[in-house]
Amino acid sequence: MSKPTSPTLPPLDPQQRYTVDEASAYLRQSRAKTYNDISSGLLQSFNDGRRRYVPGTSIAARSRVA
Repeated sequence: MSKPTSPTLPPLDPQQRYTVDEASAYLRQSRAKTYNDISSGLLQSFNDGRRRYVPGTSIAARSRVA
């Protein structure tokens, strides 16, 4: 039985905004951890209407890869 592979993410663009789900995928952490990072101030975010977005610059600053 083969191991499931995670979807391949496109390269991170610091000029874009990302949903919390996308930010979680880039940071390789759970949504709950991402929301905890937002509420504790470790990860910047903003609202557009009812949706919450994370700037690409904030993801790049917290990323283990970049």
